[in-house]
Amino acid sequence: MSVLARNGLLVSIFLLMQACGGSSTSDENINPVIDPPSPDAEQYAKPTGTYSSFVGNGLSLENEQAQGGLVRVKWSEIEPSNDSYDWNAIYEQVNAMDAYSSGKPWSLGIIAGKDSPTWLFDLGVTHFTIDFRGEPVEVPKFWDEQLQLHLDNLANAVAAEFGDDPRLVLVYVPQMTGNGIEGHFNGVPIETLTDAGLTAENWIAAVENAAINFAFAFTDKPIAVEVHEIMNDSSIPETIINNLWNNPALEQRVGAAMWWISGKDDYQSALVTILKNFPGDLYGQVIGRSDQVERFKDNNYLTVLEQAQELNMRYIEPWNFEFENHTFDSEFEEFNLWAKETFQE
Repeated sequence: MSVLARNGLLVSIFLLMQACGGSSTSDENINPVIDPPSPDAEQYAKPTGTYSSFVGNGLSLENEQAQGGLVRVKWSEIEPSNDSYDWNAIYEQVNAMDAYSSGKPWSLGIIAGKDSPTWLFDLGVTHFTIDFRGEPVEVPKFWDEQLQLHLDNLANAVAAEFGDDPRLVLVYVPQMTGNGIEGHFNGVPIETLTDAGLTAENWIAAVENAAINFAFAFTDKPIAVEVHEIMNDSSIPETIINNLWNNPALEQRVGAAMWWISGKDDYQSALVTILKNFPGDLYGQVIGRSDQVERFKDNNYLTVLEQAQELNMRYIEPWNFEFENHTFDSEFEEFNLWAKETFQE
C-alpha cells in the first residue's frame, strides 16, 4: 500500500474509532485526540446578522449595521517558527475595531494553504505545487499526518490565547487550498490534484479531522467549514458538513460556510441545493463589492440578501466597502432584524 493510500486509510480508521468512542495508540494516527473536553457551563452564542468581511483600519465597524468583523491572519505570521506564536496581528485588528466601535464581536479566519509557514516543509510535511492567480505556490497536503498534528497544535494554542474571549463568536477551519480558508482549488486541473494524491476519501477525512480538532480546542465556540465542490464533486462537501453536524461529540457547533453568495444559483447549483437542505448552521460571505454588478444575479446586489434568507443563512459578511460607504444600511438593518428573530436561541 502506498504512503498516500495508507494515510487516507489511517484517517478513516481514526474517525470511525473516534465516532465509536474508541482510540488508538499508533504514532501514525493523523490526530491523537481521543475524547473532547467538556464545554464550559455558560452556553455559547452563535452569531447572527451582517459582519464586515475585512477589518483593515476598523472604519467599517463604525457602521451601526456591522454587528462585528472578521479578523483574518496568515498561519505563517502567527506561528513564524514551530510552536512559537506571535498574536500581534490578531490583537492589532481587534484594537482597530475598537477604535471605531465599542466591544463588537469578531470572527477569526486563519489563512493556511499557500500562507502556511514554510518551516512545515523543513520538518517533512509533504506539499505540492498549484497555480494560484497565475503564480506557482506550494500547498501542504491536507491529508499529511504531520500537517494535521501541527494544525491541531495551532488550534490549541489559539484557543489558549483567545478561547475565553466572549467577543470571539466564530472560528473558521483553516484549509490547505489556494486561498487557505475556502474549500476549493479554483482553476487547478483535477489531474494536478489527483497526481498529488488527493482523493475524495482522504480529503473528507482531512477536513473533518481538522474541524474536529478546532471544535475540541474551542470548546464553547461555533466553528465553520467553508465548502465548494472538490474535483467537480458536490458529494464531497456534502459528506463533510453532514458528518460534522451529525457528530454528537461536536454538539452541533460545526456549521457550513459559503463564501460565494451572489444571488445566482447557476454556479455550483448542486451544492447550492445541498446547502439549502442542510439542517445545520450556515454562514456566508458575499462574493464581491456592490459596484462589481456583473457578479450578482440580474446585476442586483440585493439578490445576495434574498439568497441568504432563502438558504436560511444566519450570518453573512458583506465586504467592508459596503459599511464604509453606507451602500445598503437599511437593507442590512432589515437582514439583521430577520436573522435575530429567526435564530433566537
